[in-house]
This record gives sequence, C-alpha cells and structure tokens, in this order.
Amino acid sequence: MIFTLNAETRNTVKKSDLTQLRAGGMIPAVLYGGGMEAQKLSINSNEFMKCYKQSFKDLAFYELNLDGNKYHTILKDKQMHPVRRDFLHLDFMVVDPDSTIEVDIPVAYTGEAIGIKEGGFMDVIQRAVKVICKANDVPAGLELDVREMKVGDARHIGDLPKGTWQYKDADDVTLVVIHAKATAEPEAAVTEEAPAEESEEA
Repeated sequence: MIFTLNAETRNTVKKSDLTQLRAGGMIPAVLYGGGMEAQKLSINSNEFMKCYKQSFKDLAFYELNLDGNKYHTILKDKQMHPVRRDFLHLDFMVVDPDSTIEVDIPVAYTGEAIGIKEGGFMDVIQRAVKVICKANDVPAGLELDVREMKVGDARHIGDLPKGTWQYKDADDVTLVVIHAKATAEPEAAVTEEAPAEESEEA
C-alpha cells in the first residue's frame, strides 16, 4: 500500500521552533537514504494520521512530494508523546522498490487453544518477527493458528506461513507457549498440641 504525502523543508534550530511547528499542526520529520544527505522536513499531522490509520502501521510505503521531487520511502522510526500518544517526530527512509529490506511484521495468534480450554494460559513471547523481503513485497501481517495447542505445547518461527520472504531468526525460535496454571500448594495441617497435664503435688 502506497500513500502520498506532501512534505515541506524545515529550518528549525531550537526546541521552541519544534514546539511552535507542532502547535501549527505539523510533525517534524527527517528524510534520508538512497545516497542523499539527510533533509529536515515537516509533515501535516492530519494528513499523516489519515494514512497511518489505514496503513498496517509501519508496513506501508509513503511517496513524499518535496520541492517538486518524489521520494519512495518507508516509515523507519517514530517518536510518540508518552501520554497524549501523538507523533513528535518521524523518520522516513528512501528505498528502491526492488531493494531488499528488513522489517518487523506483527503476528496474530488465532483461535482458542485446547490448553486454554483445559485451564492453561497462553504465554506470547513474540508479537512480531523480523522479515527479510523485497521492498515491494512486504507481507501485510502473519497469522498462526493455535487451536490445536495443548498444555506444554509451543510454536516456533518454523510454524509461520511461508512466502517470498525469509525470517531473520532460526526456525526453532519460540513464539508462543501454553502453560498450565500454577496450583496453590496445600497448606500444611496445623496440629495443636494438647497442653501438658500438670503433675499433682504430693
């Protein structure tokens, strides 16, 4: 999926410049890669949010229009406000659609495991995996069916769907495990000793 965004060159120097930029509805950004020097940009916040909400988050491509030039990019990094959750800064990296890239792809665990129905619980170790693929062939997401998993079972990267991409980690890297719920140890029975009988005085 490719989204088009208009970008403007920015000349911010001080922190107050960035604050003023954000107050005006713009997000500070930087563009780099493809043999070019890093360029400071600003992106309209509303326009970016419309794209981001439809884009499988970080998995979309963005065509940036800047000073009459078009740049094919991916969102390489982002900074968000810890409370408001709005975007503070964006990093766009120029990519060739035919180049090989490394991206994090989310894994959705589908179905209810047998082990959960039997009282166990699912321990998700990885919610995303690193994939090596062509920039124009990024998988939108990955699904792993866990319905047949029993207590003690695990699923690994080797169990994920196969495609034109490669997984960076080895096939035996664990993704999810079904554990038995810990049972409380029975309390030791407390026996009260009978008070010793007092000896009668002669």
